[in-house]
Amino acid sequence: MASYRKIKTGWQYIISYKDDTGKKRQKTGSGYRTKSEAKQVAEPLEIEIKKNGNITNNDVLFTDYYHRWMHTYKYDLFSEETNRIYLTTEKLITEYFPGMKLKDISMDYYQTFLNTLSKKLAKETVRKYHNKVGACLRHAFHTGVIPVDVTYKATVTGKPGKNARDKFISEAELKNVVLALKTNIKESWTSRYMLLLQTATGMRLGEVMAITFDDIDFKKETIQINKSWDYKYSKNFKNTKNGIHRTIDLDKETIQWLRKYVVFQKKRMLACPIKNHPNLIFTDDKMQPISEKAVNDALKSACRRANVKELTSHALRHTHASLLLLHGVDIQIVAERLGDSVEVVSKVYAHVLDEMRDRNKEKIKSIAASIF
Repeated sequence: MASYRKIKTGWQYIISYKDDTGKKRQKTGSGYRTKSEAKQVAEPLEIEIKKNGNITNNDVLFTDYYHRWMHTYKYDLFSEETNRIYLTTEKLITEYFPGMKLKDISMDYYQTFLNTLSKKLAKETVRKYHNKVGACLRHAFHTGVIPVDVTYKATVTGKPGKNARDKFISEAELKNVVLALKTNIKESWTSRYMLLLQTATGMRLGEVMAITFDDIDFKKETIQINKSWDYKYSKNFKNTKNGIHRTIDLDKETIQWLRKYVVFQKKRMLACPIKNHPNLIFTDDKMQPISEKAVNDALKSACRRANVKELTSHALRHTHASLLLLHGVDIQIVAERLGDSVEVVSKVYAHVLDEMRDRNKEKIKSIAASIF
């Protein structure tokens, strides 16, 4: 068991253990503001010591340490997409830290690593790698494997990313795209209906794919978002992003075409010998989910007919949210409709909020003037 005491520099932990040779040793750490903070570091460190014998042995290769850390704390604990990101990061470490021991990584070397990435990658991509590699190195620091947090005050730079304004289209352009989707539409053209629903609700594509017949309440004119469809990996249901479930109100026109489409789909199900086991609304004539590519191809085709720059379906989500904000819908309501936090919405749609701020300057002055 670790022991704790308060000294001049703050709280200190002391862990007594025997190394690989049987010799008694102690591992200490100090400078913590509270006993609780000291425990947060000492307790996982004590587990590591019991598991590995001598945690102070920092001769391990960084590639080996990352591999063990990833499979202990990250891999298979979240989504397949998260697994992919951590595996990609592992390849990056193999490339940029070949044969390098954990103890030999300095703050200068780590910053050089980030600087090298910044020359060919967008800033946001560099930040994502920094978050993953840095988390591993900070774990090594907090568990006493290395004496210095080499990621401390690291600077992240990179090439400019895609302009936020390029992720959505104007209201007039959206109307043209919607018109292109609706013109001569047939009920068997499922991709178009999926795009219309995404436009009307701001749902993610995986959430649209996962809609089942019991998710729609035509009397209340609502749709339940309580799952998503993993179209990249498992081809099955998964939880929504962030685990946020919500109910979305539908407009009258969406309810009208959605009701007709549901009737059509139910008839097609009865006529098809293949069972729709997931009970999905949006399927083809063989009761198979519509692919991401098919949906995006349908949107690109509509954009060309509407003389609008080609988009992916996610741009419809961005456009939906942007228009709600520009028309004065409260940011909290927009966040709830999207299944995001207010913080995320504020960050992603900062350009819209800036425009709203400029629009409201005179209104704010007018209200203040009326008071006085």
